[in-house]
Amino acid sequence: MKEAVVVAGNGPSIEEIDYSLLPLDYDVFRCNHFYLEEKYYLGRKIKASFFIIREFFEQYYMMQKLIQNGDYECENIVCKMYNFQDRKEKIFRENFKYFFPLATNGYDVYFSKLTELSAIIDFDVCYNFARAEMLTGTYAICCAVACGYKKIYIAGMDFYEQGNSHFYSTYKYDLKSSNIHHKNKDIEIIRFLQKKYNVKIYSICPRSPINEFISLAKDINNNTYNPMAKPQEAIKTKLFPSEKAIKRYKKMYLLSNSFVKFVYDVLKTPSVIKKYFSKKYSR
Repeated sequence: MKEAVVVAGNGPSIEEIDYSLLPLDYDVFRCNHFYLEEKYYLGRKIKASFFIIREFFEQYYMMQKLIQNGDYECENIVCKMYNFQDRKEKIFRENFKYFFPLATNGYDVYFSKLTELSAIIDFDVCYNFARAEMLTGTYAICCAVACGYKKIYIAGMDFYEQGNSHFYSTYKYDLKSSNIHHKNKDIEIIRFLQKKYNVKIYSICPRSPINEFISLAKDINNNTYNPMAKPQEAIKTKLFPSEKAIKRYKKMYLLSNSFVKFVYDVLKTPSVIKKYFSKKYSR
C-alpha cells in the first residue's frame, strides 16, 4: 500500500484534474460507473472500486468483463455496505461469497474499523430516521482512512452542482433532485475524518465545487501524466448479465419467503422422487 490515494467520483471535474498536484506514486479508488470514461483519467490500475448494493450484481459482472478484456486491473471490488442500514440484507450477505467470490464486503473489511463513525451513522439512521446517505465517493474516502492512507486526493466529487451530475451524459439515473444525498452530510463526514484521524484530504480539481470546503493541493510535483484515450477494442458501453443469470440471482430472494419455498418444494417433490428411484444404489 502506498502513502497516498486518489479517490475519484464521477462528477464533471474529473476531466479537469491538475496532475501536477499529484505525487508521483499513489493508489487509485474508483466508484460506480467510472468505466464509462472515454479516457483513462487515472490510469488502468485500480486499487479498489466501489459499488452500491442494488447494482452490485450487474456491476460485479461488468467489472469481470472489463478485467477479462484487459481494460482495467482492479485488486478489490467492494460493495458499499453498512451495519444498521443493511440489517435487512441478510439474504445478500449470506449469498455474497457464492455470487461474488472475488468481491469484498465494504463494511466487514473496511468501514467497521471506523468504530466511532459507524456508530454515529447507525444512531442517526436508527433513532433520528436520517435518510441522507453519503456518496459512494465519501464512502471510499472512509475506507481509505480505514486502510491507513495519510494523504487522500479527491477528484470528480462535485455534489451534483456542475450542470450534468456525471462526466458522462448517457447515463440516465440522476440523483440531483433526490434526497438520498446531501453535500452537508458528506462534508460533515470528511471533516470528522480529518479531525479524528489527522488525515490530509485535498482536492486536485481547480474548478470543483468541493474546493469551497476542502483545500486544493498546493504541492507542485513533477507528475506529467496525460490521460490516454481508450483503445478501439475497449468495452465502451455497459454490459448486463444474461436474463437466465438475473433470474437465478433473483430466485434466492424469492425462495427466502417461507410460503413460496414451501410451495416450490411441494411442486418439486414428484421430480425429486422420480430422480431418487431412477438411480441405482451406490455406496
